[in-house]
Amino acid sequence: MNSKFEKKYYLILNKQPLAGTTFVNWMKVLIENRVKIDWQFIPRALYVTMMIIFVTPLRIIEKRKFDEIFQKIKVEKPIFIIGHWRSGTTFLHYLMGNDKNLGYVSTMNTLDPSIFLNYGKFLKRIVAHSLPKKRPMDDLAMGTDLPYEEEYAIANLCPYSFYHAWYFPRAINQYYKRYILYENAEDIINEWKKVYLYFLKKITYKHNGKQIVLKSLVNTAKIKHLLSMFPDAKFIHLYRNPYEVYMSTWKLYNSILPFFSFQHIDEEEFDKSILKIYKVISKKYLEDRKLIPKENLIELRYEDFINDPLKTLDLIYSKFDISGFEKAKPAFKEYIKKHADYKRNYYRIDEHIKNKVYSEWEVIFKEFGYKK
Repeated sequence: MNSKFEKKYYLILNKQPLAGTTFVNWMKVLIENRVKIDWQFIPRALYVTMMIIFVTPLRIIEKRKFDEIFQKIKVEKPIFIIGHWRSGTTFLHYLMGNDKNLGYVSTMNTLDPSIFLNYGKFLKRIVAHSLPKKRPMDDLAMGTDLPYEEEYAIANLCPYSFYHAWYFPRAINQYYKRYILYENAEDIINEWKKVYLYFLKKITYKHNGKQIVLKSLVNTAKIKHLLSMFPDAKFIHLYRNPYEVYMSTWKLYNSILPFFSFQHIDEEEFDKSILKIYKVISKKYLEDRKLIPKENLIELRYEDFINDPLKTLDLIYSKFDISGFEKAKPAFKEYIKKHADYKRNYYRIDEHIKNKVYSEWEVIFKEFGYKK
């Protein structure tokens, strides 16, 4: 069933993250998708093009000023928060972002990854107007300086990102195969590594060499490649009741696709992709987690984390030997207290959906101890 987004979204232009990409990357993404932009979203594509042209001179200046400096930067034991979307990763990322001894990628850094060092303050006011005060999928705060997924930055820096599937959702199957699993794409892995390392060096430089906390959920399936770059990296894997993950993932897509997409979607095909992607990402994680030294991996059940987030943080800091927990503790407590009345989304799941989800994700249910 082909599903069209409501007309009210057609002329909402300034929410599209690719406004912060490069002209070369924009052309590559368009060519890869054979410029299949539905006519209703042509104004959105024109807006992206206009913003790219406006920012290009600033991008050239920043690149010339800093690229040689980045060659000397070392990324120290990054902390990767992984797991499927809608598993509590954002709340953990926000929490750890309260520790001033750690660095993180901010929303601003992802939307303008090529120019935030030189021109971040100038552009912050512009970007702030395009952001909602709260994330539509879960009502957590959103802001230019809050932690955000670095994958949005990678999608703006190169074509090797699964997140382009959110902009061209009819190609979602090709995107996860090519840019999460790297099927028949060995040549792309090295190119992706170069871009990813470059960006992490830039973030490390911004935070004066601090250890950085990252949250890119496609990394759940990229452990082997991440370890080849950062053998001492730390990994925090969160998992959640798969029924809730499924329902919440649909809420996520319904919240962002109308603002991000250049295409209408086929809901039935997209649903199949949601089921498939969680399964293949989880399978890849379960296969590769043995590559991580035991002292560098923590697996967290969402329900346990939400019930006692401070205890969870204590566990993370202790196991990973991260200094500064006591110093950051008051900030952690304040943030937790601020969200004490936060109401999670609850979903009614009919039997048809339950049977469908369990049939596709049975291995995940059993591996992480959830009942049918």
